[in-house]
Amino acid sequence: MANSSTLLSEHYRNINAFRFCLMILLCFNCPVKAEDGTAQSYHYQAVNRLVVQHDPAMPIAIGCLVAKQAGLIKIRQMLENYGNKNTLGESWNATAPEWLEAEKELTTILDHQIGILVRDPTWFNTALYDLFVERLSAEEADEIANHFQTNAGNIQREIIDMSMIAETLQLAYTISRTIKPNIQGSEREYDELQRVWWSARPTFAVRANIYKDPAVRRFAGQETGRKYGRMIAMQGIGAIMEYMRNVVAKIEKKNRAKHFCN
Repeated sequence: MANSSTLLSEHYRNINAFRFCLMILLCFNCPVKAEDGTAQSYHYQAVNRLVVQHDPAMPIAIGCLVAKQAGLIKIRQMLENYGNKNTLGESWNATAPEWLEAEKELTTILDHQIGILVRDPTWFNTALYDLFVERLSAEEADEIANHFQTNAGNIQREIIDMSMIAETLQLAYTISRTIKPNIQGSEREYDELQRVWWSARPTFAVRANIYKDPAVRRFAGQETGRKYGRMIAMQGIGAIMEYMRNVVAKIEKKNRAKHFCN
């Protein structure tokens, strides 16, 4: 039988998924009164079309590594504190069978939580939706979404996803030592990040001449494009990092609830 923490986690995931799906249903399926709903529906539709064009792969891969490393560090701190609290002596260490068994159990919980809270892209879509619907007008969102649906605009969107989102996140987490290259147990997530990164990075690198395209130059030079770039680089990155801070806190709380660490 699932425990209360598992049920709460499932509830959290279902609420987020329901929230984003409801937004889409409201925009595309629900009839509205012309006099009071048409403008709002148009706004929601434009924002949704913009949100779904962004690729969540890199933020998810980075988030999985951040959460995994933070979780492993916390698990090992908890196990060390458990040994000190119960005066288990030098025999209680990272090579002891009991320690390894406890770490394995807690890591299984950690991986499950990462699957719920990070690997599901609903959080990324919802974060962008909340940001865009508040800060972009319907006309601005529609203009950007239409531009990103052109060949040149799609390439520009890919560059934004890589350069303004992925590279900024990775730099911030690396400089702050949130992501470290030598945390045992996070090899899978580190390798996943490298695979996602290098699957996109070479393509991104050879597209530097895209800025010779008049449509790309026009978008980058006009106020809507500049506003969008500032928003992604500041509030967008902030929203992603805030979500990851909350994820780490939720995972730590979940692991603290294990009875043998109390």
